[in-house]
Amino acid sequence: MQLSQHFSLEELTFSQVAARTGIDNTPSDEVVANLTRLCNLLLEPARAMLEVPVHVDSGYRSTVVNAAVGGARDSAHMSGRAADTVFLGIPLEEAFDKLRASDLPFDQIIFECRAWIHLAIAPEGVQPRREALTATGHAGAWHYQPA
Repeated sequence: MQLSQHFSLEELTFSQVAARTGIDNTPSDEVVANLTRLCNLLLEPARAMLEVPVHVDSGYRSTVVNAAVGGARDSAHMSGRAADTVFLGIPLEEAFDKLRASDLPFDQIIFECRAWIHLAIAPEGVQPRREALTATGHAGAWHYQPA
C-alpha cells in the first residue's frame, strides 16, 4: 500500500527486530493515517527540497517493538508520527541543517549519533514545536542537546 508517491506502508512499518523475533508490528488504522500524514507533511517535502532519495530506517514501532529497541516510553514512532531517516547522496549534517532551517512543519528533528535524522510531526490539530536537537549515546541512555 502506497502512503505517498515515494513511501509505502511496508517501508514505514518494517522492523528488523520484529522480523527476527516474530513480534507483530501491524499498525492500526489511526497509525496508518498518521504515517500517511508524516509522509505527506515531512518525508515527501524533505525529499523534494533536498533532491535526494530517503531511506527509512525505522518508522512505526508497536509498543513491544519500541521496548525491544530501547525507544522512549512516549516515542512518536508508536503513533506513526516519526521516522528515522537517511538522506542518500548528501552529507547527513548538511541535510539536518537544511531541514531545520526550512519551513517544514516538523514537531521534532533530531540528528542522532551523526548516523540518522529523526523526523516527527505533531499530533493532528497540535501546533508543531519545531524542536531541533542532536543526540548522542545509545538506546536507553540518550543525551539530547538543542541544535
